[in-house]
Amino acid sequence: MNHIFVISDDRQLFPELCAGARTLSENVTAVAFGDETSASELLTSGPSRILCCPVDQNVPEDYASCIAAEVKKTDGALLMVANTIRGRCLAGKLGVCLDTAVLSTVNEIAKEDGRIVLGRVVYGGTAQRKESFLLPYGVITVNGGVFEAAGTFEQAAEVRLIEGTPDAGLTCVSRNEKKEGGTNLVAAKRIIDVGRGLAKEEDLEICRKLASVLDADVGCSRPVAENNKWLPKANYMGITGVQVKPDLIITVGVSGQVQHIGGINKSKVIVAINKDKAAPIFKNCDFGLVGDLYKIVPALTEKLS
Repeated sequence: MNHIFVISDDRQLFPELCAGARTLSENVTAVAFGDETSASELLTSGPSRILCCPVDQNVPEDYASCIAAEVKKTDGALLMVANTIRGRCLAGKLGVCLDTAVLSTVNEIAKEDGRIVLGRVVYGGTAQRKESFLLPYGVITVNGGVFEAAGTFEQAAEVRLIEGTPDAGLTCVSRNEKKEGGTNLVAAKRIIDVGRGLAKEEDLEICRKLASVLDADVGCSRPVAENNKWLPKANYMGITGVQVKPDLIITVGVSGQVQHIGGINKSKVIVAINKDKAAPIFKNCDFGLVGDLYKIVPALTEKLS
């Protein structure tokens, strides 16, 4: 696999995904959804060429056969697809078109003895498995935060529209974008990580005050975003969410389940606040405070103000 295709419907993920791809090969093709003008934003993010897929009346997965046709022009290639809702759907169709397997939520990529070796968490987060494709082509999905953007690269040599006609299985009739107001936790240097230890949504305010004095962003565990809907889904961290690497993360009322730890364990310093001294989070932190978060967080905010 001497060619890497980076595919994402989220433009913000290209710099980090392309940086990760460049550690494997200099032959990196970015597949972006939009016109050639908008693709110019990606010129120095790492790809050696850019293919544009217009999506005015189509959706990204309509281009699966077109992308597969481009891939088959190479002797072997790895397709890195952003692990978004659309990305997962596209990855499945690409696997069918290329007659290969799809590995989801890959969190490690390395070259060993000339092969690309992929690592991902399995069995509900209790183990890390390493796998490698035996076929010429392979498809993986990757979360944001797995790689670090590596600055500016030499400008891509080619930008063009992809060849072929999309399979119009769906037609976009209208767009009504949902404004969730999520933050870019991948770029955050400090994060306040909120868990289910908070009793009600209004209590988020004490965490926001602590975040304010630390110049930090507020993230959360999956249930806080998906079940309680207290924060946007873009703010939850974990194996299936955002994976972060801040200088400091303070977990507030986070129990520390393996699925969540998988998203924060690359933080330089982890501070845990939880009233349950037996909570798993204390086995995964650098500093732990056992006690009532409703007393500790305001006191900490006051001391740091």
